[in-house]
Amino acid sequence: MSLHQIDLRIQYEHKLTNRFTPETFCIAELYHSFLKNYNTNKVKKCNIIVSDNWGEDLGEYTNWSDSKSIKIALDFKNYFSQDKHDKKKIILDKIHKGMIEIAKKEGWQINPLLDAYNSCIEANLVYQFDVGKPKLSPNKKHKIGFWCNWDIDVFEVYRVLYDKKGTEISREKFISKKPNNGEFVYYLKWKWLDNSKVLVEDKYKYGDNEKWTLKIEA
Repeated sequence: MSLHQIDLRIQYEHKLTNRFTPETFCIAELYHSFLKNYNTNKVKKCNIIVSDNWGEDLGEYTNWSDSKSIKIALDFKNYFSQDKHDKKKIILDKIHKGMIEIAKKEGWQINPLLDAYNSCIEANLVYQFDVGKPKLSPNKKHKIGFWCNWDIDVFEVYRVLYDKKGTEISREKFISKKPNNGEFVYYLKWKWLDNSKVLVEDKYKYGDNEKWTLKIEA
């Protein structure tokens, strides 16, 4: 079974929760994107829990059947003094450290984690991706696709219009949310209503069931 989610989270009821939490999602998702086929047996989720005051709880390991958690240290004063790129590097390092420690305890392969880390570095810690595959309009003149930019301070989805050969004509942002509210993007569904309108729906079971009707002008 492959891993469904990697969650970097702050210690429960920490005073910096609201400030720190939204910034953790994009790098956790980027790292996980390189581990889609990583075999974790029955484990679906890994939690790396960070704090600057664990005391004797530092390194504590929680071993549930379908999820694993480990507590590691993070210096928040140093973290919040960094620019955006260096913040993302700190987040990546903490995720990777936690995953390595969990993998060692569970007997999982280490090399895929090293590859995922290196792939994040090669991507310059930027998480941008096409959402699904473009769909052809009823008159077969255009295709519509979607593109996501997920960062520590922004989450955006753009509609991208192509000609029938796949050459981009235009792109326009139509979704902007906080970066901790982006998981629904993996569950977007869309269809052409006619040659000038596209219906986009959020089908994520934990989402807001939002719908967008996009007017397409070539």
